[in-house]
Amino acid sequence: MTSTTWTPGTLDVPGARLHHEVAGPDGAPVVVLVGHPAGADDFRDLGEHLANDHRVLLHDPRGFGASPLDDPDDDADPRRLADDVAALLEAVAGPDARADVFGSSGGAVTGLAFAARHPQRLRVLVAHEPPLFGVLPDAAERRADAERIVATLHEQGVWPAMGAFMALAGFEAPEGGDTSHDPQPPADPTGQHVAAMTRMIGKGLLPVCGYDVDLDALRAAEASGARVVLAAGRESGRQLARRGAEGLAARLDREAAMVTGGHVDWVPWMGGDPERFARQLRALLA
Repeated sequence: MTSTTWTPGTLDVPGARLHHEVAGPDGAPVVVLVGHPAGADDFRDLGEHLANDHRVLLHDPRGFGASPLDDPDDDADPRRLADDVAALLEAVAGPDARADVFGSSGGAVTGLAFAARHPQRLRVLVAHEPPLFGVLPDAAERRADAERIVATLHEQGVWPAMGAFMALAGFEAPEGGDTSHDPQPPADPTGQHVAAMTRMIGKGLLPVCGYDVDLDALRAAEASGARVVLAAGRESGRQLARRGAEGLAARLDREAAMVTGGHVDWVPWMGGDPERFARQLRALLA
């Protein structure tokens, strides 16, 4: 793979200043890689495998990384996050451009909101493992779990809250901690790491996982020519996010597309293989 040149930029949007990066040939089909809380750094390796024939757009979602908020107490509203993607797409590719969107985890929820709110800007959405409560048979129990996690954050701090979050998500507890008694921080956490986890739980867990998907708007988007794919990792087991993908797919009268690996199979430092995942993503977008 040849070296990829990423061109950084910033965009002022209501309530925030968004950091974004673009790579790939001018005029090529645009693909937007979206996470929450994951940002540009987490998608750069995957983007490099797409940038030879796509115009790849990455960004840090508002409130994370290099995208500061005007008001740090703002909640992470998926509708506002979707409008951010639309604003970035217009700034990078023009007001009439349509794009493919790959969103994962909270970014998949952003992608679903984008499909509902900006269907004219969408060609294909691959929503990979959106952690949605509302499409689960045990939605009320999982929402109550999330409310307790937010309360734990305020009462006991970020590390006990993270332990409880990992249990809700179906992941292993953070290194050095467990979900049963006072999880401890990993070695040498940075201030940015702590701030990101605090915001994810305190301002993002309930708005993102509790997002009420507009099924009628998604069906209307598809009727107008867009396509919505729900995807899940074969190794994700019964994790919350895979259940969200499968539950929403069933609501839309389809099955989730299964891909290799787990929740973040394109992130090398988490054991992923971005080249392998890029091949699968290309197939889903084709």
